[in-house]
This record gives sequence, structure tokens and C-alpha cells, in this order.
Amino acid sequence: MHDDTPMEPVDDDTHEQGRDDSTMIAAKVKVWFYDDDKTPVDFVLFVLEQYFGFDEPKARATVDRIRKNGKTVVAELPAIPAEIARKRVEEAAADAGYPFKIEIEGNRTV
Repeated sequence: MHDDTPMEPVDDDTHEQGRDDSTMIAAKVKVWFYDDDKTPVDFVLFVLEQYFGFDEPKARATVDRIRKNGKTVVAELPAIPAEIARKRVEEAAADAGYPFKIEIEGNRTV
């Protein structure tokens, strides 16, 4: 026979006491672009504008930093949007036949 007595919630260790997940702020990661001798500047400009929302002057200044330093941080984003952008950039580079390198630095999990 089924007992209709309400049960007390089970307090297991899967949730931390006092933690309210709805107020957590996602950790940000750094998105790095690397210079190479094969990927055209126009492709990098396109990627910065299309996937990272740069306007043309900011994209050109960023490309100049990449070329000068060999690499640069192009964005600091929450981990999930950064991963989505990384995948899109890698797919676009592969489709175009470029060896473009993009990396994410930082804690990807919250």
C-alpha cells in the first residue's frame, strides 16, 4: 500500500549548503589568436568582425597586435560563448584551408 505521508527532502551532498546557482557569475576565459604565415589578414578580420563583433578599425588594430606580438588576446568571454566562437572559427579556418590557431585560456568549468 502507498503511503501518502509527505517525506522530508533528502539532504544529500550533491548541493552545497547556502549556494544559490541562480546568482553565480560565469568565469571568463581568454581567447587567443596566433599569427601564422599562411592565414590571410582578410580571414582574421572577417573572423573578428563576424564571430567577436569587432568593428573594422578595432579588428585592424587587433590584427596589427597579432602580427607584432605573434599572438594576442582578442576577447575575454564566459566559457560557453568562448567555446562556441572557438569551434566556429576553427570550422571556418578548416573549410577555407587555413592553419589558423585559436586557443582558450582559463577555467572552462564553473
